[in-house]
Amino acid sequence: MESRDREISDRREAANRWKEIAEMETGLSPLDTPAGRARHDACVQVRLFLPLPNLVFDGMAKAEIRDALTTLVRELELDSTDVMWSLHKGVSGGSEKNQREQNLHLHVSYRPRNCEGEKHRISIRREVVSLREALGGWLQERGYPIDWKSVSKPGKRRHISPEKIAMAERGEPLHSPEEQLQADLTLGKRLVSKLTREEARRILLELLRSKEAAFSRLEEEIALQGWSISRIRRGKRDTWILNDEFRKELALRRILNYREEDVHRLLLALQSRDTEKNPSKEPSGILPQQSEDTAEPDKNGSEETTPEISRN
Repeated sequence: MESRDREISDRREAANRWKEIAEMETGLSPLDTPAGRARHDACVQVRLFLPLPNLVFDGMAKAEIRDALTTLVRELELDSTDVMWSLHKGVSGGSEKNQREQNLHLHVSYRPRNCEGEKHRISIRREVVSLREALGGWLQERGYPIDWKSVSKPGKRRHISPEKIAMAERGEPLHSPEEQLQADLTLGKRLVSKLTREEARRILLELLRSKEAAFSRLEEEIALQGWSISRIRRGKRDTWILNDEFRKELALRRILNYREEDVHRLLLALQSRDTEKNPSKEPSGILPQQSEDTAEPDKNGSEETTPEISRN
């Protein structure tokens, strides 16, 4: 992070600086600029997301990577008193059948106020071109070919507000064909996701009640749909996910409406059945008292608790 020509590398110090900015922008303390106190257009932070080639730093030391990214952020020429960046490596992980692709990207957060106290916001149509040009030039210096025509002429924004999506869902016409098309696409994606969750729930519940309940059997049933199942790291915890045919991740705890620890316990029980030398001929008993009709998600948002797993 750079704050008024001063470098900040300590996370705690950076967090305290952003707290100071928040207090100034919300009027709790005077601004550290000639503008005095924050105005009605107060904004603490603006965030940018820059995808990078996965091998752009291949063979470079950490200090070299830090210097290269500092150069890139400075070339963005953000008119700000405070600029912070962080690099997310997105290293691959997951099971052998479901390796997550590397996703190298840079997050840039900056204060939209300069040393004179003037406030500004990025205009998508005006300033994004200059940001793309700065990134393109930086990548070109590192040997990457750049299509400058596409850089200087970005496509139309495809964002649509939740209010307009709700209007389309109620059958109300939108103002333009472009908005109507985007709303229809969003609603179509939601429907596909809903159908996938329902089908995955049906497969999981049928397998858990069957005599052949085992993790290998679950993987076979899931693979027939073009899906895969794995356990990945999400923040500070591990979670079981289902990847559909479009590589979209769906959390199993949401599909089954169970707590994460209950999902993990169930799948561990399934995995243990693959290692048993003499599998039982009796029903698995993993879900002995639950039916599809009674296993609907709780409308109040609470999650069900799974019964104890019996190992016959």
